Amino acid sequence: MSSQNSGRSRRFTWCVTMLAGLGLTVGATAVAQTSDMSATSSIAKSAENPDLWPAPGRNNELTRFSPLTQINAGNAGNMQFMWSQSLSSLRGQEGQPIVVQVGGKPMMFLVSGWPNVVQALDLSNPDEPVTVWNYVKKDGRDDSAVAIACCDTVNRGLNYADGKVIFHTLDGYLIALDAMTGKVDWSDKLASPEKGQTMTGAGVIAGKNIIIGYGGAELAARGSIAAYSIDDGKKVWGFFNNGTAKDVGMTADTNKAVPKHGTLKTFRGVDEYPGDEHTRGGATVWGWISYDAKLNLIYYGTSNPGTWSPSYRCKNDTWEKCNDGTQDNKWSLSLIARNASTGEMVWAYQLTPFDEWDYDAINESVLVNMDIDGQKNRPVLVHFDRNGFAYVLDRRDGKLLRAHNFVPVNWAEKIDVGGTDRPIKVKAHSPFGVDKAVQACPGAMGGKDQQPVAVDPSNPQVFYVPTNQWCMEDTPLKRTSTQQGSGYAFANVYMYEPTAGLAGQVQAFDVDTGKIVWKNPNKYQTWGGALVTAGGVVFYGDMLGKFRAVDAKTGKELWVRNLGSGIIGNPISYKINGQQYVSVFAGIGGWSGLPVSAGLNFSDEYGAIGATAMAKSTNLNLVPLGGTLYTFRLGGSEHQAVDTTK
Repeated sequence: MSSQNSGRSRRFTWCVTMLAGLGLTVGATAVAQTSDMSATSSIAKSAENPDLWPAPGRNNELTRFSPLTQINAGNAGNMQFMWSQSLSSLRGQEGQPIVVQVGGKPMMFLVSGWPNVVQALDLSNPDEPVTVWNYVKKDGRDDSAVAIACCDTVNRGLNYADGKVIFHTLDGYLIALDAMTGKVDWSDKLASPEKGQTMTGAGVIAGKNIIIGYGGAELAARGSIAAYSIDDGKKVWGFFNNGTAKDVGMTADTNKAVPKHGTLKTFRGVDEYPGDEHTRGGATVWGWISYDAKLNLIYYGTSNPGTWSPSYRCKNDTWEKCNDGTQDNKWSLSLIARNASTGEMVWAYQLTPFDEWDYDAINESVLVNMDIDGQKNRPVLVHFDRNGFAYVLDRRDGKLLRAHNFVPVNWAEKIDVGGTDRPIKVKAHSPFGVDKAVQACPGAMGGKDQQPVAVDPSNPQVFYVPTNQWCMEDTPLKRTSTQQGSGYAFANVYMYEPTAGLAGQVQAFDVDTGKIVWKNPNKYQTWGGALVTAGGVVFYGDMLGKFRAVDAKTGKELWVRNLGSGIIGNPISYKINGQQYVSVFAGIGGWSGLPVSAGLNFSDEYGAIGATAMAKSTNLNLVPLGGTLYTFRLGGSEHQAVDTTK
């Protein structure tokens, strides 16, 4: 799609996101939930079985850790290719399969990018899987979603619960299929592309509901999140992320333990935005959602607050007044914890108040227990944000414990941990004035975007992080439209490598000390997620198509294969018939690979909101399209290695 900005036409395709609660009911209409937690309990029980991968992040804590040890740092170099499966789509493979037991059989379920083809594979013979059924919705589809979807036509995965495969489509359907037959159990249209809403995030199973959101902040969408019954797909509760206190679900107890983060009494509501700007105020939920069943809390991050031309989101006329705390555009760019049964906001913390850089906070919130600040086994939430800082918060009450930059950052001096908990911004790197170009690090794609981290819960300080090593020059432009469903960024962004030949880097990062343990630089973007195993191996891919296994302790490369197309998917591991397998999607795409997957003009340095410049500098135009699941295991005599998994 194209957009007119200040008399200049720039081609850019937007950042695809999650789903919408069209006709959203907000506030105190939440339906009371029973204590039946069977769906969540089933996932937790399945996650206790090291052989399975029952949820997008393997568990609802999103650790992406496999307890399997058959493949280890000593023998990973002997892995061999076993089988592949076409995804029936050449774009948008940003997710991962799941592996569960259905009717006594090991089954793998996977979904592609648009048109969102779902496949069911019987893994009884794990070296030669059999396709049991496949499904693609053909009626009532809205092809306009492809044109407006922000950062490629991606899909980040599906869920399994109560005998149902639950997934979403780019154009806004939430669908439950019978896991045995592939027949539709229920289907509902929840997102509206004409309002800028598209769906890309997998959501999370919490209790008897699936909780999910949508994206489209660059299309003037207003963000929300909602819970839908696994039984029949009906909405249980729903809230916006900006607007009145009732709209966002704040109560007298919200942020009770940390009032400086914003309480019901101090919340400014619609006055956080000028005029009716909150109705186009972004704060969408297109990334990952985690769930703590013991606390019955879901955790998620919200996107940018709409237009990238920030002066239109402030009632005042100077940078200083727009950053005085009255125009923060809450609750955009925030981490939010909600009661999973009612949706009420328990706590919220805004990472980047009054955003000027598109530092969406949609990246995953990983739940681990950590010894920190004198407390043993403290329940914390770890979040690597687009803004370049890695945060550690007490997930019970939202108290901020740590905030270290994990990539080069110059937009802020630091996060004032223990003081205001706000970033100390640097005016010289704040793109505020219309038609005034400003340099900032990291770039709009962030120090890390949606590509998920991995962590071994037995070593919860050290996270394995695929990072972006980019900066940008950002020029806010004149706003020429306020129509939902049309381009609403109004900015020219040029992204570049501050260090030539360094586009991506996977690193082991200590979130307690803020130190990099090891790092593996890469001249190609590392846009896929990470997997770590109890065997001491970390798996990840890059945009050239190289899939790697490295030593978790040192980062030393143990094994590498070229899968033929860029990897933006997330590896998984599972075991069947005594053999450990590793699978990953390949197929270039996502925001970083969009110039290739969408066939954009590589001579436009502002194309895809800056992605074409990065793609051109890293020669992504030479990488072919893909769309395949690849699976590996130990080969030869090595596959007889003793399995120490208990």
